[in-house]
Amino acid sequence: MRRWLQVSSVVLMVLVAPVTQAHEGHEHAPVTMKKAVEIALATARDASINSQPGLGLAQLDQSWRNLPTSAAHIYENGRGYYLVSVANSSQAKTLYVRILLDGRVEAANFSGDFVSSVATSSAGK
Repeated sequence: MRRWLQVSSVVLMVLVAPVTQAHEGHEHAPVTMKKAVEIALATARDASINSQPGLGLAQLDQSWRNLPTSAAHIYENGRGYYLVSVANSSQAKTLYVRILLDGRVEAANFSGDFVSSVATSSAGK
């Protein structure tokens, strides 16, 4: 009976550990291009509801809330990140969202120019 409890405990820990280590907002496995596009669209939507000071974004116009998936494209597939462009034709603007491979949004802007590198920004987070 004691041996059965030990084995059961180990099996339970192995099954539950991955779930308890998950975080909201990013994944541990590298995100796919499709997922990066979804994250960029969600970032634009969220910025239309509230400003995103951590990303340096003021609150966007509500026209950013319901953009179709076709509005977002992988602009650059860099080493350690995806740069996704999100075009809003009604605003005649394109938002560029830099997404690290773990799913974290590193930065966003309308120029597509990002000064920080993945190596330095990942070390500080």
